Amino acid sequence: MTKNHRLVTLILVGYLAAIIGFMLLRNMSLTPDRIFLILLFGAIIIGRGKTFLRDWIPFVALLIGYEMLRGFADTAGFHVHVVEMINADKAIFGFVPGVELQRLFFTPAHIHFWDVGAVMVDFLHFLLPLAIAFYFWINSKKSYWQFVIALLVLSFAGFITYLLFPAAPPWYADQRAHLIHIHKVVDYVVAQIGWGWDFSTIYNHLNPNQVAAMPSLHSAYPWLAFLALRNFNKKIGYFFLPYPILVWISVVYLGEHYVIDVLAGIAYATVVYLVVYHFSTIKAFVKRLLGNFRGKEPVIVAEPSEEI
Repeated sequence: MTKNHRLVTLILVGYLAAIIGFMLLRNMSLTPDRIFLILLFGAIIIGRGKTFLRDWIPFVALLIGYEMLRGFADTAGFHVHVVEMINADKAIFGFVPGVELQRLFFTPAHIHFWDVGAVMVDFLHFLLPLAIAFYFWINSKKSYWQFVIALLVLSFAGFITYLLFPAAPPWYADQRAHLIHIHKVVDYVVAQIGWGWDFSTIYNHLNPNQVAAMPSLHSAYPWLAFLALRNFNKKIGYFFLPYPILVWISVVYLGEHYVIDVLAGIAYATVVYLVVYHFSTIKAFVKRLLGNFRGKEPVIVAEPSEEI
């Protein structure tokens, strides 16, 4: 990376940090349409506004289209699954980790700094993958297209699962079914700190899906980002690795997901990454495997004859 390239990157990082900090202070939710506008101005700063619009409009339009469809997934009439995830977590750990984390660290009457931190991590759900897509777009168009295709495939794979297997989050199991004792920490933090839900015009008209816990795309997006970054530059990838781990802990602690949801999200992201990034390798392997299976005649090994 040249000195000029580093300077441009630093200017963009500073610009993004300032704008995002301002939005968070003003309680403005970081929705994809708003992030798109922020990144557009960043592209204009480096003189690539037209190219940005050409490359990003289809991607962001499809991402918002997924968000619109996701809101209808819980109206398909399928049975909402509540008990299965509780049983899965208990089968793995002997208890529900989210319940235990809140028992140890959460006090409803007093919000701690880690509660605020976990909520901030939750709020970065769309920002981080789109910021990483922007990083790829600046540095490598091939990496950009690979990543956005993988992100869209992952999102729509999640939508299909939400449609066929609507799964309730932990707070739902507490508030609606009274099966476990767990809090929706985000609501406590928002109420006590005085934050609001200032969504964009588009997102104010979307129908939220409250039973879209399995798989956890909050967990899947940062893991996909890590795999993509590692593929692009191993040092940067491993530097980013603590963030997905922080997300996984946060979403469980906040009562938004079970551990099994997180594991499913990691599995979805890994499969999508392998298919998008290593499709030719997988195709060649399958072709070779099928060729070996179909094309070879069984080899008959003659038994040694007995000497007379």
